[in-house]
Amino acid sequence: MKIPAILSMLLFVIPMWLTDFTKDKLVVFASLSYYSCDFDGDKLTDLAVWDSNSNKLYFQLTSDRKFYEKQFFDNNLSYQPVFADYDGDGKTDFTFFQPDSGEWVLYLTSGVGVPKKMFVGSIGDLPIPSNIDGDKSYDVGIWRPNAGGWYLSNISEAGGKVPKIIYEGSYQDSAFTGDYDGDGKSDLIVWRPDDGVWHIVKSTTSFNFNQTEHIQHGKEWDIIVPNDYDGDGKCDLVLWRKSNQTWYFKYAKDGSQNEIKFGGVNDIPASGDIDGDGIPELITWDPGVKKWNVLNFKKQELFSYQWNVPGNCVSAISVLQRNE
Repeated sequence: MKIPAILSMLLFVIPMWLTDFTKDKLVVFASLSYYSCDFDGDKLTDLAVWDSNSNKLYFQLTSDRKFYEKQFFDNNLSYQPVFADYDGDGKTDFTFFQPDSGEWVLYLTSGVGVPKKMFVGSIGDLPIPSNIDGDKSYDVGIWRPNAGGWYLSNISEAGGKVPKIIYEGSYQDSAFTGDYDGDGKSDLIVWRPDDGVWHIVKSTTSFNFNQTEHIQHGKEWDIIVPNDYDGDGKCDLVLWRKSNQTWYFKYAKDGSQNEIKFGGVNDIPASGDIDGDGIPELITWDPGVKKWNVLNFKKQELFSYQWNVPGNCVSAISVLQRNE
């Protein structure tokens, strides 16, 4: 399989896609490619897709340019990838969430090959990594839509991890964590499709709900694709609009805006730094034809890569959140 020497990211996946947009069915989407997926630790993103039917991951490492298939679970349970660096060694860990039980399974690259298991969350929860204490590693966490609450881990004064609960959001929101204020810690961010408003609870306010920042950007059925697109250390508020295949940028540093048309009507949007310059490229995965499309908007270069994988694979660098 011919593929580029660079690509991937993070994801938690629900195996479905953009179908049947009607007012009586509310479907909310988000990409969590902000966390990246660098399985080999070379600071370049590695591209990956997940087959939820077989619990198999298909991916390519940038360090050796080889294509891999890895089976993770033999049972019939469905797992959702939630890839991030959970041990702080600079490599993305293969991590999964079982939505029916709330079980997390972490294959830490710093470990001895035996997966670490824990239970955080339950049915209806969305697994979202966070780094609210500003260390080098992400912690497991969940956002509970029906309660509008975040259940996270934080470092106590004694140095251990303790639970932290923060309420922000509504059941239909797209939720993620990203460093919007540039202090090295995750901020809690939700985007509300009903009115197109982003609600940001910042770490610099000690996650004070009363100091939440509200920013208008986007409209219903947009897909959020947040990332640091200008390399200033702050997560920018970005959306992709299926109807016109346009990316809408709102930069965290000054609130300036930009638009870029890229992608196909059936694509799943994501992003990631594929050339190592510190600026994420725009990436889409077309599950119908099993093809990646990559736009380096700095260099104005466009690439496409065909993959020979099962037809039901979904991009393992995006998050799809569904509420009906």
